[in-house]
Amino acid sequence: MSNRRRVDKLAYPDLEGYRPLSMTTQHRVGFSEVDPMQIVWFGRYAVYFEEASAELRDACGLSHAAFFDAMISPPIVSYEVQYLAPCRLDEIVKVTATLHASEAARLNISYQVHGPDGSLRVVARTAQVFMDMRINSVCFVAPDIWTNCLARWKKGDFACLQR
Repeated sequence: MSNRRRVDKLAYPDLEGYRPLSMTTQHRVGFSEVDPMQIVWFGRYAVYFEEASAELRDACGLSHAAFFDAMISPPIVSYEVQYLAPCRLDEIVKVTATLHASEAARLNISYQVHGPDGSLRVVARTAQVFMDMRINSVCFVAPDIWTNCLARWKKGDFACLQR
C-alpha cells in the first residue's frame, strides 16, 4: 500500500460548509522518548498528538477547562495510527492536529507528524465521544459546547485555523 493510500485511509470526510481547522506545534525529540536505536518509541506519539490537539481545542473554545465547566468528558474511543518512517533523537518534528466538523456528538481529529526535512512520518486519527459527567452516560445529542463551537466555526470565527 502506498503512503498516499495510508494517509487517505485515515482521513475524515469534510462536512459541507466547514473547512477543517488545523494547528501545528513543534516538538524536539528527547532522550527519554527514544529506544536504544534512538528511534521514537511508538507510544510517545500519543503524547505528541495530545499536545497539538490541546492547542487546537483551546483555540476553538474546547479546552479541558471548558469541558469540565460544561460537565462534559470527551474520552477517546478510537485511535488509529500509521507509522510511515521513524522520528529520531534530537529531531525537531512538526505535529499537526486537524479538527473535522461532524454532525454527530463526537470530535474527529486527524494528525500528521513531519520530520525536519518535511517528510511525512506518522499519520493518525482519534474519535472522541461526549459523555455527560453528571450521569456518566454518552451524549447521543451533541452538547452545547460542541454546537456552540460549530456555530462559531460556520460564522467564520476560526478562519485563521482553516487550512
